[in-house]
Amino acid sequence: MCDYVCNILIPYWVKEKEQVSVPDDQECILQLDVWSVHKSIQFCTWLDKEYPWIKYRFVPRGCTGIAQPCDVGIQCPFKLVIRQSQHADIVKESLSLLKKDVAAPIIRLNTTLPTLCD
Repeated sequence: MCDYVCNILIPYWVKEKEQVSVPDDQECILQLDVWSVHKSIQFCTWLDKEYPWIKYRFVPRGCTGIAQPCDVGIQCPFKLVIRQSQHADIVKESLSLLKKDVAAPIIRLNTTLPTLCD
């Protein structure tokens, strides 16, 4: 999350501030979900110390669709397609092993990190 703030958010805000001629310390609002990483003391303390002009606010649970319509309109359908694709891949791999006469109780799918991240 710190990398996102430093490498994406800050350069964007700096550029926008320059375009509208506001001071460098002009406050900006960062809207965050109530994920544990966002609400962590470590992240909030870091943000307060490094960028005191960033005022962060948390979207209450159950309000993401109202406060962040992109999350519902774009990301949710995208995540659904990914889950369906993952499910289809698992079914295909399992059926392939069963067709090779591998006994069902000893079928083990690859759950190593590189496989899960790909």
